[in-house]
Amino acid sequence: MEKGLEITFKIDDEDASVVAEALTNMVGNEFLNDIDIDWRIFHITLGDNHFFKICFIGPKMTKLHPLIEKKVKTRFDELSHYNKNELLKMYHKEKKNKSFKTHYMQEKKEEYDLWQDNFWSYF
Repeated sequence: MEKGLEITFKIDDEDASVVAEALTNMVGNEFLNDIDIDWRIFHITLGDNHFFKICFIGPKMTKLHPLIEKKVKTRFDELSHYNKNELLKMYHKEKKNKSFKTHYMQEKKEEYDLWQDNFWSYF
């Protein structure tokens, strides 16, 4: 059974890590109280490739609650269409709120393994 919602993406920008954290923390905080979610941000190195994986987890982040998963994906997609400066401005404004929860990126190195996806073992 799937343990949460995983979003994998790549950003081609020198500030990619900051943008990924901003996107993830803004979406996470938006749904934090409504659907009781938690999240993790990973910067993955796989061979010569670099990309981000985000996991939103919680009691309602399962296939039994497809509308909640859709809400989170939709909001993440909406925020990803902002330009970098607008997004970071919104992020820094929201981050000033004392109840704003911030998770920082974790670095992970993966090896090519065609038999198993190790992403969920990070938890």
